[in-house]
Amino acid sequence: MRALAVAVVALTTAAVLPGSPAQAADPDVMRVTGKGGGILGSEFGEYAGDPVSFELDASAANPLEPTGTFHVVHRKPDGGLRAEFSGRATSVAAVDEVGIVTGVIEQAAHPGLPVEFVGKQVSFTVYDGGPQHGKSGKSGGAGRTGKSGKARQDRLGWVWGFFGAPVSRLQGTAPHFPLSWGDLTVQGSAGPEAAETAQQQVAIKSGSTGTSVLALLGGKSDSPAFKDDPLRFSVAARIAPGDNALQVRGRFHVTHLKPDGQVVADFTGKITCLAVGGPVGVATGVVTSSVAPELVGKPVSFSFKDGRVDRIGWIWGFADEPINDCQATVPFFAPDWGKVIVGAK
Repeated sequence: MRALAVAVVALTTAAVLPGSPAQAADPDVMRVTGKGGGILGSEFGEYAGDPVSFELDASAANPLEPTGTFHVVHRKPDGGLRAEFSGRATSVAAVDEVGIVTGVIEQAAHPGLPVEFVGKQVSFTVYDGGPQHGKSGKSGGAGRTGKSGKARQDRLGWVWGFFGAPVSRLQGTAPHFPLSWGDLTVQGSAGPEAAETAQQQVAIKSGSTGTSVLALLGGKSDSPAFKDDPLRFSVAARIAPGDNALQVRGRFHVTHLKPDGQVVADFTGKITCLAVGGPVGVATGVVTSSVAPELVGKPVSFSFKDGRVDRIGWIWGFADEPINDCQATVPFFAPDWGKVIVGAK
């Protein structure tokens, strides 16, 4: 069992740090830049109708040694200030068109809001839907199109430490907020799989309403410690219409074998939180059964991208990485076979 634990830790180290030497000998610089915003919807309660704007300028070759800044402004419909804060980036991860930036607030103004901002951690998740037209005056043609042929817009999700939410390095929630103006750009550190567009497909589909993620996929590990080991992931989770992220119902199953069929890891569990924003999903859960009994009860997290190249990402709580509800790293692994479906109906 000790050998299994060491193997899982090594796999996690390579997985949690996209662009690290364990994944790429000469990683590209990852960048998340741009400015955009929109109007908060009814799901934001008392803040519905408020205009918000976000500006990010962060980059890194090593995801834990970034440079860059962020700036957020939240106003009332009449123009009055609710909150404005800025700070420096503390981690950056980006693969393909999905990026995560975490940071710490260094300056803030928040009249009438009796909480401390300065020194608090924040997280931003960006989905780059392609060049946008908007009030910022930037233009660049239509955005990217997804598998359905529909244009996709930039999206952003956030986690605010000043409201008590936990923020961990390289982790964020789903990009739930669609921008109505501006342009956010992600320059991802894509691996060699990203050049391969003809992935083998499997027949999975969702006919149910609500918010859901379905994934059945696998491929060979490119981590040096587990080179060419077969990996397989199965995740199915759904939130019924009207329910919240913690009322999700779902299961997951992960297997990691050696090329000769020897089991490195095999565990299943239940999904406990699900968040979806556009083609990106985040799910967290807990292990309920495993060939290694000591893993039972440990948390896990998954991220998903339903795109031209489907991807999945993961963090294993049993490898001493923090797991926060509905937070994950960027989806970094492009499978050799299978499919991801992320949707909200």
